[in-house]
Amino acid sequence: MSNLRIPTNMIRNLIIPIAALALTAASLHAQERTATRQRTPEDAATRAARRTEHMRSTLQLTEDQVARVQAINLKHAEAVEAAREADKAKRDQERQELKASYDAELKAVLTPEQYERLLEQRRKQTEKREPPPAQQRPAHQE
Repeated sequence: MSNLRIPTNMIRNLIIPIAALALTAASLHAQERTATRQRTPEDAATRAARRTEHMRSTLQLTEDQVARVQAINLKHAEAVEAAREADKAKRDQERQELKASYDAELKAVLTPEQYERLLEQRRKQTEKREPPPAQQRPAHQE
């Protein structure tokens, strides 16, 4: 029997590219999964039509049932959208009330100069957070 020895140079030349390929493949797979999770928001009519079509195919609805189910789905989708908007307005109002209360309490403790510095710091933070107008993304609509 001959003593088979693989040179370490050859091992390095094989292992490094294989490891790089494995890491690249894993990275690409992770990016694909992330991209498929993002959904574009649909309006109520589109959601209702999609839901109706799904029900038509899975429940084998008659044409009369399709028309009636479409009306029900549209009414429900519009109600859900309205409730979502109402909740958003309510959340925004509550957030503003909490902020006003917080500011009033701070203003009672801080000197006028300190309070102005606090407001200036907030303005700077807001400017940092907001991207320039050319890079702003469209608002998310539900």
